[in-house]
Formats: sequence, structure tokens, C-alpha cells
Amino acid sequence: MSRIKILLAVVAIAAIIGLGSQAQAQKFEVVFAGSSAQWQTLALGTYNDGNCVTGGTKPCFHYTNSSFNLIDTRPTKVGLPSNTDSGGVWIVWDSSSTPKVWVFIKVDSGVGNRCYFGNPACVISIAPFPNPSNSITVWPDSSQDQLPPTSVQDEFTGPGVSVNTSATDIRPEDSLWSTCRTNSALGNGSANSGAGAGDGVDGLGYNNNNASGVCSVYGSAKNTLVGNAVQSGYPGSTSTANVLTWALSGKDPFTGNTVTKYTTYSVGIAPVAFIFSRGGGQLAGLSDVTDSELQTAFSGTSCDASVFGLNAAGIAVYLREPLSGTMNTVESNIFRRPLSGGVIQSSSASQELNVNGANPLTGASVTCPSSNSAGGRWRGIGTGEAVKSVKNSVTNNGVDGIGYAFFSYGNISSIANNANYGYATLDGTDPIFSAYYTGTGTAFDPGQPAVAGVNGVLPAAANTPCGKFPCAENSIWAGGLSFPNVRSGSYRAWSLLRIVSTGAALTAAEAVIKDSQAYVVSTTPDYIPATSTKVGTFTDPGISILRAHYQQTDGAGNDIGGAPVDSGTTEAGGDMGGCIQPSASVAVNLVQSAPAGCVAR
Repeated sequence: MSRIKILLAVVAIAAIIGLGSQAQAQKFEVVFAGSSAQWQTLALGTYNDGNCVTGGTKPCFHYTNSSFNLIDTRPTKVGLPSNTDSGGVWIVWDSSSTPKVWVFIKVDSGVGNRCYFGNPACVISIAPFPNPSNSITVWPDSSQDQLPPTSVQDEFTGPGVSVNTSATDIRPEDSLWSTCRTNSALGNGSANSGAGAGDGVDGLGYNNNNASGVCSVYGSAKNTLVGNAVQSGYPGSTSTANVLTWALSGKDPFTGNTVTKYTTYSVGIAPVAFIFSRGGGQLAGLSDVTDSELQTAFSGTSCDASVFGLNAAGIAVYLREPLSGTMNTVESNIFRRPLSGGVIQSSSASQELNVNGANPLTGASVTCPSSNSAGGRWRGIGTGEAVKSVKNSVTNNGVDGIGYAFFSYGNISSIANNANYGYATLDGTDPIFSAYYTGTGTAFDPGQPAVAGVNGVLPAAANTPCGKFPCAENSIWAGGLSFPNVRSGSYRAWSLLRIVSTGAALTAAEAVIKDSQAYVVSTTPDYIPATSTKVGTFTDPGISILRAHYQQTDGAGNDIGGAPVDSGTTEAGGDMGGCIQPSASVAVNLVQSAPAGCVAR
């Protein structure tokens, strides 16, 4: 073959390879990684009763499975093994000749953000391709999972599918802060080392090669880039939260590649609910929890029902991993509330106090005084384990237990509509319904469970006036709008869910969000839509509150992310634990120096 023919052949092969890459990029419209709070509802919006999200060719089809691999190859660039996380997956595809595909793998917000910002991004893979598991049971058309076309399966069993969007419970600045806190030595950061200024948990001890709370960056020694995995305390579980550094801008800490640019797009507000078991009798009388009571129990000061004003008895307290968006939402709003200059409020007590490096955190692995030796703290990895820990508390640990999760009908389905489990008000305010049902009289809202003699039963589809989903929010709540106490700012343990992406993937993700927002109004109300959403003749006005933004900093006082701003269309800075403010008024300061001095907390 002549040199010219060889060159032409090489060009042809390169063109084929290029077309193949381009075809894959066009085929996979959006590939989410992240929050369980968004997993189910974004699936419903994408599938859209088989009509497909905007841009798809109907009919659409769906597939779910409980465990795919999410692989971060960046550590191999510094001679370390690649990192693998696992999570449940949904896949939706359309009827195009080359199917358009939408994917979501359910992991922590911290993992989702790392996998998006890392360059190269994480890939989702599995081999062999497993049968569907019908993990989502509330498809409005009662459809069943199907296996994706072979061409789609081959992408997952071959090189894997790259993440191009993060679904996160907290802003990226807050998520990176939580990574730096976890991936560093236990103790106070240098910025918080003054007398009385630190609480000893600016860093959590999962990597002693980094100073407390300090972020590892490109050019740092490789032993600073990967910390010890946070292990599960659930019996028999091998789940871990893997601790790897990442960056918001500049160079990727592992590869030196330029970090992907990003835009955040608001999805909606979801509340965190404190959930508990009562089958063992220790928490049977629980109905309300206060900040100070929760701080006492979750900090390990006392694992006893007497903390909540009940008869003395040991209880189980269930924490989440410190990379979790759920954990950081409650940490910043209830447990560890910082003031300006890094000083921790004297009334605060972090969940991570008194852990003392115990990994896994299991029961009596650290001191947690109670009137019964069965009392203790355990750590669960992921929302699934958090709910399962409460569900099986009496079986596994012999006593009732208390934990927390972002409320969604999907997240709490395994303990809903069951008198052995309940949720509590926070400082007297109900996170779900207009008022708390105490076991007597009729329910306040049509979709609120009313079991005589039992307070705070968690709601399920069966409790709705429709008896199943779909069921519109104005059928479930007497006032017509979901989560009324969250909307008013009275209930403060909540976060604004967001997606993080750029380019074509961002456009595709925005289309999914808009359809998802219609579904939370008309079908399965898992969150409050961020924007005004009209379905039929009913309009949900969207959220009317936001959290003020502030400059997030690491343990050395270094800025994480840019200066805080919230103009209504552009935002930057941390906001977990920020002051609750009306979103409609720019006259109200939406930027603050630190999450302190909030009037409406």
C-alpha cells in the first residue's frame, strides 16, 4: 500500500473513531450522578408517562437496577488504584433509530460533585449487564422496567458512560468544604485555633497528611489526595464513602487537567425529617425534638431516651457520612452553626464530636452514655442505609433508633404508613404537613395519616385521597400547596436541590427538571418546585424563600469558590445554614459574611 493510501486509511479510521465518540455524546443526553432526593422524581420527569422529556421521540422506556459501578480513574495518574463507588441506576431511552438516553446513578452529593468536577469525569459501568429490578414503583402509567437496547447496554459494559451532570443537595462550595473537612486530620484548623474558637472538628481525621480542614490541591503529595474511606456501621454492610479530593476551578488535583466550568440550576426545596422507630418502646412517646436535644444525642453526649424527655432507656442514634448532602444540611442548620470568624456557637454541638476516629462507628465503639448498654451511635452510608437502620433498629441493636433523611415518598417508603415508625416535629414545627397529628381527632391535611393513638405516622401513597400515585399536591394538602411550613420559613432544616452542569448537558438537564417540577405538582410531590409551575388549571407558585450566600473557607481560612453573590439569576458561595430570606426581594440582603444572626431561623 502506498504512503498516500496508508494516510487515507488512517484518516478514515480516525474519522470513524471521531464519529463514534460524537454519536455517543449525542446519544447520552444527560448523565446524572448524585442525590437520592432527586433520583426518583427526575426519573418520572424524564420518562414522562412514556411521552419522553422534551427532545425525545416517544414512546420512551425505562430500566432500573440497585447497583452499578461509578469509577474515578484520576488516582491512576499518581500511581494509585482507581476508585469505585456503587449506586442504584435508572436509564430512560427513546424510540429514535439511535436512541437518546438519559441516566442517573444514585450516590452521595459529595460523590456526584466529585465525579462531575473531576477531569476526567467518572464513568458508570457494569459487566455483565444485569436484569431490571423495578426499583421505582410509582410510574404513573404502572409500566414495568425493560432491558435497554443492546447498543445502550454495550456502552455500560464497555468503556463506561461519562458523568456530565451532578445532582446535589448542597452548593458545590459547601460540598468541597465537606470533602476538605473529611480528608484531613482531626482537630481545629489554623483559622479556628484561638482560645474558645474551635470545637475540634474542623478536620475529621480521615487523612492525617492534611492539616485540619485544609483542601489538598494540584502539586500536593499523593498521600494527601486520597483519605481513608468512611465505613458503614450497619451490620454486614460493606458500603463505604470514599474520600478523594477535587477542585472547583483551576487544575484537577490528580491530573492537572483544567477543571470543568459549571452552572448551577435550581430544582426545588426538600426538607430533612427526623425519623424514628417505636417498636421497642423506648421512643414510643416521641413527637417533638429540639435543637439542644438533638445536639445532645447526635454528638454522643447521651444516647438515652431521657434526652427527649422520655423515660430513661438506651436508644440507637444513626449518623450519616460527612460527605453527604443530607448530613451537611442538618449539620449546618441544627448541629454546628458557625458565627463570623469561624467561632462555633456555644449552643452548637457537631454530630462528629466524640467519634474520636472510630471507623466504622458502631454502638459502643465510642462512649455515648445511656441508662442501658444497648444505647450507642452507628453510621449509615447513603439514604438507603439511614432509613434501613431506623427500620431494623430493634432487630439489629435491640432498641429504638432515631435518624434523618430528606423527605420524599420514595426515600421513606419502606417505613411509611406503619405505626411502628414515625417522624418528629422540630422545635414544634411539622416538616411535611400543616400541623402535626398527635393521634386524636381528624388529620389536618387530606393526605396525612391519621392512626388513632399514634402520632406522626409517615405518609405513603396509600394515605393520599387518591389511594395511590399519581395524586396532585392540591389533593394531599388542605391549603393546596405542599410542605406549607417549609414554604413559610418556619421549618428550617431544608436545602435547595440543584443540578450542576454546562453546555448541551445542562440544556438537556434543564428540560428534565422542568418536567420533574410538573410531576411534583401533579403526581408525586417529593419537593417544592423552584419556579412557578402550572399543570392543567392549577399553578404552584414555586419557592418564595432562599438562603443567604456567604464565602465558604477551609480550615486555614482559604476561600473555597468565588465571592458570594445571589442576584436571582447568578449565584456563588456557600449557603448551607445561611439566613432564610424572601427570594422575591433583592432589598433583603442575600449575601452575608457567615451563617449567623439569622432572624428567621
